[in-house]
Amino acid sequence: MDIPIISHFFGLKINPLIILLILFPLFAALISGSFLATTIFLRLRRERVTPKDIVDAIRALRPGGNTETLTRLCVRNDSALARLVNSCLEHASLPRSENVEVLETAARTEVTRLERGLVYLEIFVGASPLLGLVGTVSGLITIFAAVGSANSDPEKISAGIAEALHTTVLGIGTAIVMLFPFTFFSKKVDTIAVELEDLSMLLLKKLYTEEVPA
Repeated sequence: MDIPIISHFFGLKINPLIILLILFPLFAALISGSFLATTIFLRLRRERVTPKDIVDAIRALRPGGNTETLTRLCVRNDSALARLVNSCLEHASLPRSENVEVLETAARTEVTRLERGLVYLEIFVGASPLLGLVGTVSGLITIFAAVGSANSDPEKISAGIAEALHTTVLGIGTAIVMLFPFTFFSKKVDTIAVELEDLSMLLLKKLYTEEVPA
């Protein structure tokens, strides 16, 4: 099967080893990174993390009030906030300090879940320019080897230039494309973590009402 991109590189006489070890991994990183970014975007949607009905139920709950409605909403929901609320309600019989510790552990687990996949985007951002640089150096070596020989081969020189330019552009381009979703999602996870913490603390405050002395 004829693949246009591969045929293009072979048409430029680029070293097949460079195509296999540098250009192909860069294309794979670009494609898989784009797919991963789409998956993370869908996973971090507000309705998947902090559903409005649960948020409204927490805010509407009166101090020391009945949590049956909130429990019913969270039992049939698989969001991060629902799991934290379930954990908080399940340990409501514990002293507040102990429930806070349990909730903090659960919150760290949820944040780790939210960050899932970001490390791969970070690797693509860091490794792509380095792969491109390796290709650049390889292309320069090809150029200088051709120029330094007794009979300079214009075809080898042009192949070296094509190799250096293509790997550089593809490496930097891949890093730039991956940098935007990585930065955006990292900041979004931080924002979500703060929101989850605020809502959890609000729920704890309403569950553990202190008696006002007469």
